Amino acid sequence: MPYPGIKVATNPAFSGSLSDIEPEFQQQLRIMIPRILDSSNLAMKEINGHKVTCRELVEYFKSYMKIFQGQDLPEPKSMLMATAEANNLAAVSSARALYQREMEEICGGDTPYMSTNELLEQHQICKNDAIREFRNARKMGGVEYSVQFLEKLEEEIEESYESYLKMNNSKNLFKSMRTPAVLVSLMIIDYICQEFCQMIGLDFFAGLFSSVLVIVVGALTVWAYARYSGTLREASGWVDDAVSFLWTNFISPNAGQLELNGINV
Repeated sequence: MPYPGIKVATNPAFSGSLSDIEPEFQQQLRIMIPRILDSSNLAMKEINGHKVTCRELVEYFKSYMKIFQGQDLPEPKSMLMATAEANNLAAVSSARALYQREMEEICGGDTPYMSTNELLEQHQICKNDAIREFRNARKMGGVEYSVQFLEKLEEEIEESYESYLKMNNSKNLFKSMRTPAVLVSLMIIDYICQEFCQMIGLDFFAGLFSSVLVIVVGALTVWAYARYSGTLREASGWVDDAVSFLWTNFISPNAGQLELNGINV
């Protein structure tokens, strides 16, 4: 290649502007790049007999860029460690991609709702497949060096599982509508109790039930408005938390107990 120009070679503020590059260099560059990127000239890169994918190649680029960020040339030992790090990160990336690909087939956006226990079982299976993929990959640095990357893989898998769990729960029609269903049920029960207390002359308790009814109606209104408009999200979260507390501590245990009593009878 010809000389790129004095500004390219000596100016530390050179930003890659084409106007600073010699025309002859640009002309030869237009000839060289198509030859390099020609599919007939491209050979799949291999490291230690393992063919490097594009995802893995990005990890190598990132590691080498960190090494060459300083003003001094890196030592051979640093280059070796950078290669080992990139090699392990590439294995982590491939294993994580395998986990996500399998989980997408099981509980992706186009799949129906799956029970939480079954999803957890599938998660463990996919996680084991990903860990096996990581361990079977050819890596540099030895087993002890790879332990930290295995831990990183497990952490990322657990984070991905939390996302898949939330996605799966959003497909459950009852869970998504649990808040309004519980609030409407409370309104009906509260109204019946209010009318009953008024009928037997317990005006004080009827007033209490009336106050509770106003609160429940207000909570349902805020929740519905927040879901429709996208505003008041914090208030909507408070309503969801309150309903979840009622469901977990009062409604669900009592429903389960009634079901058991019915079975025993």
